[in-house]
Amino acid sequence: MRRYLLDTHILVWLLTKNNRLDENIREDIEYFQHLFYVSVESLREIVILQSLNKIILHNTVDEIAKKLDEHQIEIIPIEINHVKTLAVLPVFVNHNDPFDKMLIAQSIANKYTLISNDVKFSLYKDFGLQLRLNET
Repeated sequence: MRRYLLDTHILVWLLTKNNRLDENIREDIEYFQHLFYVSVESLREIVILQSLNKIILHNTVDEIAKKLDEHQIEIIPIEINHVKTLAVLPVFVNHNDPFDKMLIAQSIANKYTLISNDVKFSLYKDFGLQLRLNET
């Protein structure tokens, strides 16, 4: 069984049943084909984006946690080994999103494959990132 960390966009699309989420990824999640994780960093990003009115998601953090539990998606905390991995990641001029960087660090440190729609994540493949791009 593979282990996947969902990027924040992927999580939002899953929660909102957005058709931009690749059907194969959706089926893998819904039929428990692999182990899936969400970072607490993604929940933090959602809360911040909601407070800035950059996204509208009609779920509280508790409701999101319940939905994740229903999908058997585990929420992972930020640990010191994630921060240590973050500290050695390069800084790319065209990719400086701090939320993304933590997800990348967690994926590398925990040896998860990161599922994302962001092709810029490919910049980190030489640093140990395993990436599965959303195909839609």
